[in-house]
Formats: sequence, C-alpha cells, structure tokens
Amino acid sequence: MPKIEVPLKDLLSLSGLKGTEGLEEMLEPLKAELDGVSEDVVKIELNDTNRPDLWTAEGVARALRCYRSFRSEKHLDDLGTSDKTITVSSELKEIRPFIAAFTATGWTVDRDGLDSLIAAQEKLASSFGKERRTAAIGFYSLDRITFPVSYETASPNTVFQPLGEETEMTFAGVLEETETGMKYAGLLKDFKAYPVLRDSAGEILSFPPVLNSNFTGRVEPGHSRLFCEVTGTDWHTVNLTLTILACCLEDRGARIEPVAINYHTGKVVTPVIYSDTLTVDLNEISSVIGVDAQKLDIEKLLSRMDYSEVRVEGNSVTAVMPPYRRDGIHPADLIEDVAIACGLNNLEPLLPSEYTVGASAPSELLASAVKTLLVGLGCEEIIRPVLTSCEKICDLTATPEPPVAIKNPMTLEYGVVTNTLLPALLEVESVSGYAAFPHDLFTVGEVLLRKDDGTVHTEMNLAVTSGDSDFGRVHSILGALCHYRDMELVLEDADDSRFIPGRSARVLINGNKAGILGEIRPEVIESWGIAVPVAGFEISLKSLS
Repeated sequence: MPKIEVPLKDLLSLSGLKGTEGLEEMLEPLKAELDGVSEDVVKIELNDTNRPDLWTAEGVARALRCYRSFRSEKHLDDLGTSDKTITVSSELKEIRPFIAAFTATGWTVDRDGLDSLIAAQEKLASSFGKERRTAAIGFYSLDRITFPVSYETASPNTVFQPLGEETEMTFAGVLEETETGMKYAGLLKDFKAYPVLRDSAGEILSFPPVLNSNFTGRVEPGHSRLFCEVTGTDWHTVNLTLTILACCLEDRGARIEPVAINYHTGKVVTPVIYSDTLTVDLNEISSVIGVDAQKLDIEKLLSRMDYSEVRVEGNSVTAVMPPYRRDGIHPADLIEDVAIACGLNNLEPLLPSEYTVGASAPSELLASAVKTLLVGLGCEEIIRPVLTSCEKICDLTATPEPPVAIKNPMTLEYGVVTNTLLPALLEVESVSGYAAFPHDLFTVGEVLLRKDDGTVHTEMNLAVTSGDSDFGRVHSILGALCHYRDMELVLEDADDSRFIPGRSARVLINGNKAGILGEIRPEVIESWGIAVPVAGFEISLKSLS
C-alpha cells in the first residue's frame, strides 16, 4: 500500500490542525493509518490504492478539512481561457503520445511546500504512473519559458544540461551515465528517437520521462510562477495526475490557468475537469448500512466527502464526485462514502441471524492438493493479481484470444481481466535472471474466458513454466502430476502463437481437452527481456479432478 511522508508543519498548516493529537483517529475515514510522527515529518500509510489524490500532503489535508467541517470545497471552478499552447508531434504516437499541462501563479514556493510538491511528484509518478511509464511529471519556472511549446521527437545526440548536472550531455549520455537516466532507460530502449519538450526560443525544457533541464526545470523557494506538465503512455493516467496536481496547487493559493494541447487529431484543454456522477436509491443505502437513509442529511454527509454537487430527488440521490476523483464506478461506491461520512463506528452492528458452518470449496481443495504435489516436485508458487494489462497478454505474450477489458480502469496496467496465467509467470521470470537456474514456477488462479456465444465465464487454471529448460522438463512435471492424480496424459500436435511450431502440444487428460504445453517462442521470450529458453504449460484445474 502507498506510504507518504509529509512535512509536519506543512500538513498542520494546510489542514488547520493545531497539533497531531487525535490525528490517528482522524485518518481512519481516509482509509489511512498513522505510520509515525517525528519532530519534522508525518508518515502515513494509505490503505486504498483507488485514491491517488490522497498520496499528497494537500490531498490528505483537504480530506481532513472537509470531514471535520462537513463542507465541500470548490475545485478548478474559474480556469478562464487558455492563451498558452503545446503542439504535439504525431511522431510521438508509438513512443510517448500524451501530455497535459497548466500554469500556476500567485503562490510563493516555500521550503516545506517544495518538499511536499517533490514528494507528491515522485509518489504519483512511481506508483500511479507505474515508474514513470504511464505518467511522469515536470515542474518548471514559468518565467523562463517562451510559449508556444513543442512536444516532439529528437535525436539521441541532442545536447542539453540536465537538472543537477554541471555540464551539458546528450540524451544518450543521460541514459548511460546518470543515475536517473540508467533507472528509466528501459522506457526508451526500443526507440531511435526520444521525446523532448522545447519552447519557441529553442530552449529544451525536458527530456521526458527522465530529466528536466537545469535552466527551466529548477524550482526553488521564492518562485511564484510555475509551469507543470505530465507526459505518458496512458491518456487517463496523464490527465488525472495533472488534475490532482492542479487541485493541490490551488489549495495552496495558486491560480490555475489551462494550457491547450494541439494534437494532429484535434485540441484538448487541460487540466480536464472530471465530473463523474453516481445515482443510488435511498432504500439501497438503508439496506446496506442499516440506517434509514430518509432520516439522514445526505447532502451534508456527501459534502463531508467533498462531493461537488448532491441532489436528493424523490427516493434517489445523485452526486457528482470532485474532479480529482475517478474511483466511483458503481452505486456501492456512493453508499460507502455515505457510510464513512456517518462514521463507521456509529453504525450499529447486526449479528448473523442464522448459524452456518463454513467449508472449503471443492475447487480450493483440488488446488491445495495440486499445489502440494508441485511443491514436492520442486516448483515454487507465484501469486499474481487477476487484473493485468492488454500489453502483457497480447503484445508481449502473443496470446491468441484477447482478454475482457474493464470499462473504466484506473490505469491501463490493470485494464483487463486475465484470460491466461502464462504472462504472470513470464513477468516473474523476466526479473529473476539473477537466481540460480532452472526456475520451476507455478500459479493457480481464476481466468475470465469468452464463450462462443459472446458471454464470459470464470475458470480456475494451473500454469507452470520452467526457465532455462525445454519441452521435456515441463512434460515430466505434468506427467508426474497426472501420475499422482491417477490420470491418463496424452499429447497431440497443436499450434499456438505463444509456442514454437513443432514444439507444442494439446494436452488431453483422461481423454478430455485440458490445455496447451510447449516451448515458448523466442520472440515472446525476447519481448519479455528473458535471456534463457522457457517452456511451460497451462491447463484447466478441473481437468485434474
């Protein structure tokens, strides 16, 4: 779970608190825990990854203010028109296509505020931005920029002075010789041209997503005119990150002014003002939280959660979330916020009226038995989430069937429900080159599969991979499993885009189709950055019952 550290003085000033007494209890409605308090720093652990707005000092302070006062706040209401533009080159489409930006004036940067800003920048880019892949952030001195700005491609031999360096360097040199460059070089390794932000005077602002320019990208206490931009590969992540940062600086007293982004397909004005709307029946609220919603002041309660607008009409409530939140995807999310605003400790617990005896599901008993056998065969279990990215399943692993996409994902990194377990094991293999070989890995988990009629259903699958190995190794593991389960194993010739032709087979267990086995294609192995041959199989778990 995300952990943040914020200057104590800054948090108290932003939240209006006199001190840290009672802070631990006040953090509970934020799904947060106090991880420690020193003379200068407050450490907070957030237990909800759906609220990146709370990964900032300003976000935590804002939530505390609203919850304590029962009043919502205005956010980005008066942006005005944009006279500043960024033109985006179509050549960035396959490299790093998206950018969003704003200017902030009127707040004089102080040391605590700058420290909080840097902490928010790093936390959002590393966690929400997936180590700067889907979103990376840059802050600049607005006075040193001449608009319009161009977001374009540049040669690896392009020269500029990176932030914190005493001499000029080429982009390629930054990636090879600086600590930050080496850390993020993998994001650009497959490209012959790199992204660059350049103003109309020819001054380089940034080499995203790596380093800002030392001239424009150095923000110091005393500055009062800032330019903020976010670049990335995921449209949603880029724009939500920017909106969060705009709200943060507005909370500090800055005036936010938009920037127009000119793509070859059209113009977008940023920051984007989100207004996700949820509607729920009052009877449903009553049913879930055990309190008569008709007797609650719903408008006041949701104002406590900083909703932008709340309307109670007849027997339903419709509420608009603040622009920095995009975690409302179901009426249950609105009900949860009502419950939190009521105070979870104020809700009367209801004990079960019936006594039942629990037991493990048959599928879990089968999975436990299979896991025990695999551990006995020397395999190691890997546990991965059921949500993943389309890139990992389709592009990196070449899975024949596309996965089911999530309609409103928080990030493309978790934008689909997996339909195969092999990518999860290949991802682990890709970062395990330092460990002694062979690597015999397995995972058991749910997959979501499409039927011929277009409907979907879940199944429990078993996948096994062996690094620095071949067909014979994984065949022997599957053979041993079938032997100990007293089942007949038969292999038939089969082609699959993930496996080497002629080195893959359809798996039949007791005469029924169960899955696929073979040696992974070199193209798939290379796309994952794996340096050794890999073989594997994936079968339906119920085929071993």
